[in-house]
Amino acid sequence: MKRFFSVLIICLLFSVVQTRAWERCSDEVFLRRTYLTVTGALPRPKACESFLDSNNPRKRELLVKRVVESELGLKYMQMHWGDILRIKSEFPSNLWPNGVQAYNRWIYEQLMNNVPYDKMVRNLLLSEGSNFRAPAANFYRGFQSRTPENFYANINLLFLGNRECKDNGHLCFSQIKFKSTKEWKEEIIYLNIHKVVPWQIIELEDGTILKPRPNTDWREEYVNWLTSSRRFAEVMVNRMWYWVFGKGIVHEPDNWCEDNKPSNPQLLAELTDYFVESGFDMRKLLQKILLSSEFNSVAAPEGFFVPQRLPAEVIVDAMATATGIWNTYSSRVPEPFTFYPPRTRATHLGDATVSSSELELFGKVSRDVSLESQRNNNITSRQLLYLMNSSVLEKRIRRSPVLKNLCKQHTDVGPLANAITLRVLARRATPQEISLYREYQQQNKLALNELAYDIMWMQINSNEFLYNF
Repeated sequence: MKRFFSVLIICLLFSVVQTRAWERCSDEVFLRRTYLTVTGALPRPKACESFLDSNNPRKRELLVKRVVESELGLKYMQMHWGDILRIKSEFPSNLWPNGVQAYNRWIYEQLMNNVPYDKMVRNLLLSEGSNFRAPAANFYRGFQSRTPENFYANINLLFLGNRECKDNGHLCFSQIKFKSTKEWKEEIIYLNIHKVVPWQIIELEDGTILKPRPNTDWREEYVNWLTSSRRFAEVMVNRMWYWVFGKGIVHEPDNWCEDNKPSNPQLLAELTDYFVESGFDMRKLLQKILLSSEFNSVAAPEGFFVPQRLPAEVIVDAMATATGIWNTYSSRVPEPFTFYPPRTRATHLGDATVSSSELELFGKVSRDVSLESQRNNNITSRQLLYLMNSSVLEKRIRRSPVLKNLCKQHTDVGPLANAITLRVLARRATPQEISLYREYQQQNKLALNELAYDIMWMQINSNEFLYNF
């Protein structure tokens, strides 16, 4: 863009969080942070103004409750689950589009109905039937190696945080079988319950003894033990903490071992007690974490909110929201080819096979493994060059229907800058910023629409836009 260095000077003003460490974060920070963390989306300008102008002493509590229960909140939580369950049409999961759609819908319904976490996992692990008609059964289809040992290793990783299995619990999953049907890519997951039991007992790593009985689902005893285990609840509490703060109380969140102790055992214990006493209510757990004093702090010592570069899907959606020009998505996987509706959010795609050049640039997760660390949110030089020099982004801003409408509505720098800042950064422009914009316009003799383009481009290039502070 023209006037690059002048705009860059202004851009640098947004690179520092202005609130001092250890202070309770401002309403502007709390609003943006809550929306991005829970929904993966920026709040709309009207929602920003309504919250910022409210004098209700409970407004943060009410905001959190509303956002956690919102459609956007449910869809973003569905994306988190899709990452760790590796929901993907093609290699290595090979679930195919019909299976992906069914599986995503099942997860969404579990979250929408606020099914308790222990019951949700039970429904998942005891599933069987058609991959299209019994969606949870896709859990067992989505493995390149369909062996009891591999099923068990992934269950231990997901729900107990164990990267190594040292017992013979995999025997509980040795009844699982697969058969195809005449429908394209349909597969039935079923149990051979008449399989002869070649052993007397199964001894788990903690010393628990399981005794599978003939002609029963051997998974049930293991799932009963799993969902009543203290570690089972702790791992979900820690994973939720990680999703909110960017760093687990046990970090990495899926690596629980003797050499990786909790940084704050008391905090983990108290949250786990709360989670269990709530009946494994994931919404209540998320709300409690969001309203904790740590979430309200701008400081980032161990266990506090860690500034994070936004995930690829969130950045791409935020640019679309700011400009009003949305990407189009389609699945190249046949049977059926899938064309997503206009204005579909990247966070709602639900299939790691569906992507775009922008998503790949910003590190869209591949969903090849069930590790949280598979998502790389580090900023790179290629990303910065794209934001500063991309003709695609420049054209997108210049053609933005949002900017055109704002320039029609506002004929003065102050209101215009305020409207753009609400849209892009979810806060009002400060008097200092408005003064700088006026000075910049006068020095460069810019028309108001040209100034609007530069303001939006500069804000999209700022750390305040790229990071969740």
